[in-house]
Amino acid sequence: MAQALACAPPSSLRDTVFVAAALARRAGEDPEQVTEEVQALWAAGGQTPVVRLRTAAEWDPGRLGVHLAPGPDGTVDLPLTEYLTRPHDTTLRERLAQTAVSNQAVLVLLVGRSASGKTRALYEAVATVLPDWPVLFPADAEELTAWIEASDIDPRTVLWLNETQRFLGGAAGERAARALGRLLDQVTSVAVVGTMWPEHMRRLTNRQKGLESAPHALTLLTRPHVMITVPDTLDGDPAALASAAARDPRVAVAVRAAGSGRRVLQHLTVGPELVRRWEMGPDQWFTAPEHAVLTAATEARRLGHASAVPARMLMEAAAGFMDSAARATASKEWFPAAIDALRTTEGGLAPLIAERHEPGVGEPDSYRPDDYLEQHIRRVRAHRAPPAQFWSGARWARTADDAYALGRAAEQRRRYGSAIPLYELAIEQGHSQARAALAVLRATTEGQARAEETAATDPVAWAALAVTREAAGDGSASFDAYRHAAESGDSWAWAAMARIREAEGDPAAADAVAARAATAGEPVAWRTLGRMRVTRGAVAAEAFEQAARAGDGWGDMGLAQVAERSGDLAAAVAHATRAASEEVGAAWATLVRLYWALGDHASALEAATSGADVGHPEGWSLLARLRNAAGDRAGAAAAHREAAGLGVGAAWRELALLAESDGDSVAAEEAAAQAARTGDPEAWTALVEAREEIGDEAGAAHAAAEAARAGDVDAWIMLARARENAGDRRGAELAADLAAERGATDAWSALSRIRERAGDRDGSRRAVLRATALGAFDAWTALGRMREGMGDIPAAERAYVRGCKAGDIEAYAALGALYLVQGRTHEAPRTGRLWTQDSPTPGKGYCRRWRPRRPARLRRRRWVGCARRDCQRRSKPVRPAVRRRPDRQTG
Repeated sequence: MAQALACAPPSSLRDTVFVAAALARRAGEDPEQVTEEVQALWAAGGQTPVVRLRTAAEWDPGRLGVHLAPGPDGTVDLPLTEYLTRPHDTTLRERLAQTAVSNQAVLVLLVGRSASGKTRALYEAVATVLPDWPVLFPADAEELTAWIEASDIDPRTVLWLNETQRFLGGAAGERAARALGRLLDQVTSVAVVGTMWPEHMRRLTNRQKGLESAPHALTLLTRPHVMITVPDTLDGDPAALASAAARDPRVAVAVRAAGSGRRVLQHLTVGPELVRRWEMGPDQWFTAPEHAVLTAATEARRLGHASAVPARMLMEAAAGFMDSAARATASKEWFPAAIDALRTTEGGLAPLIAERHEPGVGEPDSYRPDDYLEQHIRRVRAHRAPPAQFWSGARWARTADDAYALGRAAEQRRRYGSAIPLYELAIEQGHSQARAALAVLRATTEGQARAEETAATDPVAWAALAVTREAAGDGSASFDAYRHAAESGDSWAWAAMARIREAEGDPAAADAVAARAATAGEPVAWRTLGRMRVTRGAVAAEAFEQAARAGDGWGDMGLAQVAERSGDLAAAVAHATRAASEEVGAAWATLVRLYWALGDHASALEAATSGADVGHPEGWSLLARLRNAAGDRAGAAAAHREAAGLGVGAAWRELALLAESDGDSVAAEEAAAQAARTGDPEAWTALVEAREEIGDEAGAAHAAAEAARAGDVDAWIMLARARENAGDRRGAELAADLAAERGATDAWSALSRIRERAGDRDGSRRAVLRATALGAFDAWTALGRMREGMGDIPAAERAYVRGCKAGDIEAYAALGALYLVQGRTHEAPRTGRLWTQDSPTPGKGYCRRWRPRRPARLRRRRWVGCARRDCQRRSKPVRPAVRRRPDRQTG
């Protein structure tokens, strides 16, 4: 058999091994022996060296990132503890099982705090549900991208992305996210699994920043039903936990240490003990150099250094966290001694993890803190500024992404003299956004001439300068910057130039810009003008016609819109048909709507079918809604079924709601279950809302439980809100507890705000205390914002202070903004870092955009009304005059 296979032209080792094993089983031979022979022949034939793929059970769990529980005596070489399942395990396993049977790719991320059992849950789920699938674990984003682009990831493979944020950060992460998106769309039966902290998930899914800096990562993480929340408590069968404690002394010790807090998992890895030792301060458990090294490593990670911290950076930065006496008395070998001590697993603890990033085998060159300790230090130092010497050590940042992130952090803390060289380092290493950031910073600190010199021929930098100037109201300078951006290759800059001229009331100049853009092969400017003139009929049609002539299919869509507004539906159909022929996908749904309006239902059906044939099935969903509005419920159901068969995620949900409104709860639940099997649990959530509205509490609770089991914990939060508003306090609290068991503490936080709004201050306080006890550190901050919006400033201040004590970084921002509004400027700096990337808004309804309005030497800082229409801060209170020095620090 092996000889026969050796004569066949091989495609890939993986495929050849699979075929050989299948043939061996059919022939009654030993599959493992045949597999070894095939691998040997593959290597002998000069093919890629054999790399044996390992299943989850064959991997060392520690290598995959599973926290190992040491014994009571500190022994670390022990097997894993007994695994106790929780509600999220059922959701995860069902999703993986569905992938195995449906030949569909899946992306699943377990999101929860450190040491909450995320990685162990993935390990157990993959080993149980996909036991024979090989697990691939790339080292970093570059390797992940290389694997995908080389088509090295075959079907029926698990791609293991523990600490997924490491693979999605910076420019390399954007490339990896784009490649992952293609992999999920093109390769069937691939399971991409990962873990992430909530703060990393919030940062990467922040639409305001993500669309600008990391659009591919944002698109990947906001795919439907990617996230499964993992609680950091072990809420399950108490008898099972007691039984496990009786069999394993490690579990027994952890249960006793956790007490009533139920955070048994954290104590299994001895994380809280490590935190306690760090909290003791320098020269206690840790020596002053050891304590400084740990703090510096965490501070670097907190401020954006995503990879392990290089030793040179760590040594220089750590000195800034030592007092003068410690620096004077430290030995010459203080740094290697501290590193050696921190790498020691005394009592099962390794506060510092060593890595090597340089090529070849050798001594470690980089270090990162234990993740449980890192999360704690991040929280307690969230409002603190690093010492000046930290920034001098930052020049040793490992990658372009790390240097850029640290530069942003330095700029946000007004360490401009430190930010500039970090941006320059990132530019030297090829970061795509660093030049733009440096140009904008120099426009503020060194003047526009220096900023333009920095921008050079970078279209991104010129566009950034243009946006900044336009926000400051300098139309002439912003137009000039957009012109430079357009000449440097930014196609959208042409549209901005045309928009500025049109807004200035000079349509002739706007047309001239659009004509120049079209000559340069960029018709988007004409389309922009058409949209700005859409209410002016013929004038808008002329702009859209120019766009269409320049080859922009969306110009035909604009012509269809103008014709429809004028009542000429036949002309609108003609234009939309031409747009569809030019591969504008949205044109098919437009044709469905236009034909339906003309009464030509047969042509509407044909348009829906034709759109689906070329990969745009949205027309079927629109046709279903149109039929339902016309009273044809059977026809609507049939159209939704067509859409569902074509992969439209919301179709099963609509079928469930149709059946529910007809009183057929059985059919509704069958449709919701089918939606969940295709990865959409929101059909159950929709049933929760529908049943709660008609008072069917039992049915709503059943649907909420099914939604949570399918991965949508928000159903319990919705149910808690609805019951609280209906006066069913006991039912609301039960729903909130069930949500918390599945890792969602937002329900208790929501109950606190509902009760606050109703005037029940005591009930609100009890709910927010419960939320905080469950780990919702932002509950007090959210309550404070509500109180501030209601005008109760003293109560808001008290809530913000409690939020600061709970470690919520946004509480510091909100409290500082409150102090500034009250004129208590001397107290605001005490709240720490008020405007940072980590805290996007300093208070409800207030904008945090500070921009210069005068020359640097006379500058005052003012609030500037931004594009947010809900920004309540339209007046411009002046801060005390401050001369901006390169290294002025505000925390």
